[in-house]
Amino acid sequence: MATADELAEAYGDWRGRCNANPRLAKMLRGWDRTVHLVTSDTGEGYTLSVAGSVLGELRSGLVGAPDLVVTATSEDFTDLFWGDLNPSEKYLNGEIVLAGSSEDVMRLDAMSMVAFLDQ
Repeated sequence: MATADELAEAYGDWRGRCNANPRLAKMLRGWDRTVHLVTSDTGEGYTLSVAGSVLGELRSGLVGAPDLVVTATSEDFTDLFWGDLNPSEKYLNGEIVLAGSSEDVMRLDAMSMVAFLDQ
């Protein structure tokens, strides 16, 4: 089980890599969304936003109405952000659950794969 501080640190690193990636900036253009992250093992929730092709800070708590909800263990979120796991494999196995429109789910999946493969 990852702590909230570990998850926040991993997200901060991932956010920096994503925001510096020109391919991701193109993918995120015009895709402004609120995303809730829910940890299935701790029950904690976090909110992040995507606006102006940039990933925002990770906020503790579920703030606002989400466009997407991603549910996974705290360890899976941390490993995903550090680049230690393939998000598609976890998604296909049902260990990461995405709830939102099919367009938003596909965009998030593509974005996470580009971030994973480009590291």
